[in-house]
Amino acid sequence: MDRAGQSAGLAGPVVGTRVIACAAAGMGLEKTRVVAAGDGVKRLDIYIGRTMLAATLLTWLVVIVLEGLFVFLGEIGAIGHGDYTLADASLFVMLTLPVRAYQSFPMAVLIGSLLGLGSLAAQFELNAFRLAGCSPARLTRSVLQAGAVMLLAVVVLGEGWAPSSQQLARQLRTSALYDQVSVQRDAGFWVRNGQQMIQVRRSEADGSLSGLLVYAIDATPRLVSASRVASARFQQGQWHLEDIQTSYFNDQQVDVRRTSQSVWPSLIAPRLAQLLTRDAQTLSLPELSQYIDYLQENGTSVALYRLNYWQRLAIPVAAMAMLFLAVSFVLGPIGRLSIGQRILIGVVVGLVFKLFNEITAHAGLVFGAPPWLSVFAPSALVFIAGLLLLRRTG
Repeated sequence: MDRAGQSAGLAGPVVGTRVIACAAAGMGLEKTRVVAAGDGVKRLDIYIGRTMLAATLLTWLVVIVLEGLFVFLGEIGAIGHGDYTLADASLFVMLTLPVRAYQSFPMAVLIGSLLGLGSLAAQFELNAFRLAGCSPARLTRSVLQAGAVMLLAVVVLGEGWAPSSQQLARQLRTSALYDQVSVQRDAGFWVRNGQQMIQVRRSEADGSLSGLLVYAIDATPRLVSASRVASARFQQGQWHLEDIQTSYFNDQQVDVRRTSQSVWPSLIAPRLAQLLTRDAQTLSLPELSQYIDYLQENGTSVALYRLNYWQRLAIPVAAMAMLFLAVSFVLGPIGRLSIGQRILIGVVVGLVFKLFNEITAHAGLVFGAPPWLSVFAPSALVFIAGLLLLRRTG
């Protein structure tokens, strides 16, 4: 017990209280002292959680700022096209940050945990905890508890606010870049293209459209014609329409004409037609699940949408895997490394994990593996690696 007390003293008064608590809880002292020890262990959890939270939030902020900067640089080329201004580009970047922040959280939590726990290890506080009776498993539990609290808030951001923010960003960008506005309704989309009002009942993942109603008006405004189009596909710079029935409204009669195929140079901007396809990132998980069911009922391939669904479910699991790996690193081989070395290790491991995630996900698509298997396999391997490292540290 004297040895534990000396270690606690070296770690400072705050650490000392937690060391005594761990020692009391580990040695099973009398009831009243065990109760006090339990309070001390709770304070230990709070202390570790606070350290973890500060380091992770700071790291996450840096990652978000860097991602936002790269996105903004990519938008500079679009400034000046249509009504797209610098303010529009800045607003677009801000509105897309929630999705990017959610996707980058696993890497941020890895680097932040290495920094936060590494600072405790560098000051010998983790050694003091262990000498006082706190096992690596108990320290890991404290870290994972703090991570679970952070993760809950992040999931609310990523699945609550981020999809609607992403959808708004794309709508604002499209409105500024093109002299067209698209509105989604239960019956499809309405698009204005100059003197044409176009209703698109269905848009496919490949950019083709079906069930179109095209109303042409003049400057009066007066309805000039109404066309019913079965399908439209953009190829070689033009729209290729099939099964068209057009009604021309003259002063005294209506002239109806039918054609099996026709080529229109202008209908909808091709990029806008692609945006009409519901982007999975603009949907919440329940909405995405319903959309997948809808596509399946209509015989449309849902492989990419299903993959995206499982990838989003895997983000919290990946974050906890990164956190678990960080604990095993700090308690094991890199606890005494410098801050720069820990950041470098975190960045390298995070990038390798992200790349491996992408490879396994697309390999699963190619080979027909279940999407849940291809997206959860990397996190499972990280958990196994962390567990092996913890076993080596005792």
